[in-house]
Formats: sequence, structure tokens, C-alpha cells
Amino acid sequence: MDPIELVAADTPSLLLELSALAHVIWRQHYTPIIGREQVEYMLHGGYSESALNEQLAAGTRFTLARRGPRFLAFAAVSPDSDAPKTAWLDKLYVHIEARNLGVGRRLVERACEQARTFGADTLRLRVNRDNAESITAYQRIGFEIEQEDVKDIGHGFVMDDYIMAMPAERLTTVD
Repeated sequence: MDPIELVAADTPSLLLELSALAHVIWRQHYTPIIGREQVEYMLHGGYSESALNEQLAAGTRFTLARRGPRFLAFAAVSPDSDAPKTAWLDKLYVHIEARNLGVGRRLVERACEQARTFGADTLRLRVNRDNAESITAYQRIGFEIEQEDVKDIGHGFVMDDYIMAMPAERLTTVD
């Protein structure tokens, strides 16, 4: 079996691969949590070619995980312009067939490396409060719930999330 490789998604073709993977993962994982309409709205707003290019231009770093030619997961890390010591793990999505293989952990390790290049000592993320599987996975890696947050994203939809953070001392040593 081929090893899992992490690659920077910083070209148009790799961003298209990321978008295609997002559409598969989101529809499988999030439809039962937030419903089909909100999934489609969020995919359109966050994973179109123009949206991904805007995020890339704003400093977001995308990473794809693949085994051989098949893409399995992806992550995105962004600096926080309002809090220079913070970076955001904006995206971390693993295809159902690749869960529990350590892919998510590897992507978090890469995210921590990228966060440090931004000068951050804290990595934060948002996770839907009904996404128990992901919350548990983040806690195993070392993230802690900081607060609850409801964010209006338009068209009558909200993100009802926990904001979780990786404490500074863990940022350098993800087990």
C-alpha cells in the first residue's frame, strides 16, 4: 500500500481536486448534521474556484493528503489578522474511507507547523456542536473547547459551533 503524502494545494489543478473532495465529504458527513440546503450553500460559498483563490491570495495554506493518485483529506490554515498570535485551522476534512488512519492527525501536525510560520502560538478552529465524532477527535489531539459561538452566514443559515484551541505548549508537540 502506498504511503500517505501531504502536498501543498497551491495550483489551480490541486485546488480543483480539493473542491471536488470537499463536495464528496461535505455531502456525506454534514448533510445529516446541518441539512442538504445549508451544505450546498456552504459548498458554493467556500469551495468555488474563485472562493478558494481568494482564500489562497489572503494567505490561507491548503494541504491535500493523498495515497497514490487518490486524494483522501485536506486542511487549510489561515493567519488571524485581528490576533497575530493566532492561526485558524479553517478546514480539516477526511473522507470516510480514510478515517482512523492517522490522516487527520498528520494534517493537524502540518497545520501546527504552518501556524508557527505565521508567528502564531495558538491554533483555533470551529466545529459544529452536533459533530460529536470530530469534537472527540480534536480533543484526543489536544484541542480544548473555549466557547460556544453562533455565526450568521446568510440566507437564514447559522454556524452553531464550538471554538476550540490548541494550547501554545501543545502546538509544538502534537502526539
